[in-house]
Amino acid sequence: MIQEQVLIILILILILICPGPVHTSAEVFSADDKVPIYKIPIPEKMQRDIWELCEKNNLSYELVLAIFQVDGNNDAQPHDINSTIQELIDYRDYWTEQGYPDEMVFDLIILSRQRGIEGSKIFLNDSGSCENDDYVQKVTAYKYDLDQLQ
Repeated sequence: MIQEQVLIILILILILICPGPVHTSAEVFSADDKVPIYKIPIPEKMQRDIWELCEKNNLSYELVLAIFQVDGNNDAQPHDINSTIQELIDYRDYWTEQGYPDEMVFDLIILSRQRGIEGSKIFLNDSGSCENDDYVQKVTAYKYDLDQLQ
C-alpha cells in the first residue's frame, strides 16, 4: 500500500516537472473571420497560403500547420507549401486506396512524411502501429493543441 502511494507521488512529481507538448497561444481570426490565424511562429501570410490549399484539397489545415511547425519550417515559400501539401495528398490517397480507415490514414500520412511509403510499410509491419513513432506523436500532439483552440 505504501509502495503504491510512493509510486503515485513520484508519477505526479514527474508529470509536474516534465514539459508536455508545445502549447500555442490563443487563436486569432483574420479580419474576414474566415481564415483562422494562430499565434505560432508561422507567419500569417504562410498560414493563409496553407489554409487556402488545404480548403481546396480537403486536407486538415491544423495537420499541415503542425507538420510545418514540428519540421521547424516557418518560412516556406508558396512553391514549397504547394509541394508539401501535394505530397500529403498523395500519401492520403495512397493509404486510403489501400483500404485503411480514416483514423489510421491520418497517422500514416504523418508517418509517410517522415519515412516515405516503403519505410512506413516496414515500420508498420515491424511495430504494428504508427503511434510508436516519435514524429507521429509530436505532430499529433501539436495538432491536438491547435484543435483545442477552435
